[in-house]
Amino acid sequence: MGKFRSIETLVIDSNILCCNFVNTVSSWKSEYNYDYLNNYNDFIDWCFKLGIFHSQRLQILRELESVHPQEALAALNRIREIRRILQGLISAVAQRNDDKKLLFLPEANLLVVDALSRQRLQYDGNKFFMDQIDTSNDFLFPVWKVLNSLVHLLTDHNLKRIKECPTCGWVFLDETRNASRKWCNPKYCGTSDKMKRYNKRKSSKSSENKDQS
Repeated sequence: MGKFRSIETLVIDSNILCCNFVNTVSSWKSEYNYDYLNNYNDFIDWCFKLGIFHSQRLQILRELESVHPQEALAALNRIREIRRILQGLISAVAQRNDDKKLLFLPEANLLVVDALSRQRLQYDGNKFFMDQIDTSNDFLFPVWKVLNSLVHLLTDHNLKRIKECPTCGWVFLDETRNASRKWCNPKYCGTSDKMKRYNKRKSSKSSENKDQS
């Protein structure tokens, strides 16, 4: 029996919101993967887990889903499509693949323009700041914050530190001092990768011994 998976068991390996959003698929390297966003409520659970907005705002979206399930389903499909675009672009940056970057950039730009159009200059009595306007019936409301995170990831950081796990394809910003982080999680993918390489070497050595005998 396979292990039970849910948003609750989902491991968070990045400090970057848009990377964590991409990493809601168990593996981008295998066709046999698990999508943690099975339904719209899973997406809201993910938002709760990462503390994207205050709980009252997220609860409104959860209640809205029960009243308009078809609209919530359409929103979920759009959320998954946005995730696909972000995964493609961030992966291209991690792979230093300019052709792939240019392939995903137009779609990403349309999303960024949409996200920025939902921000306004606001004042709290002490300082001005940019913040997202609250649209009560917008099922995609939390996604616009994810896209703002994408902008900051690509414009505020050294692109060489944006990486992709060679084992599962999860993306992350390498914040180690010497930029030596290789896997999304050394405990899981790191161990798995080392075991695969060990078994490959062992198999290769075994084949050599057979040829020599």
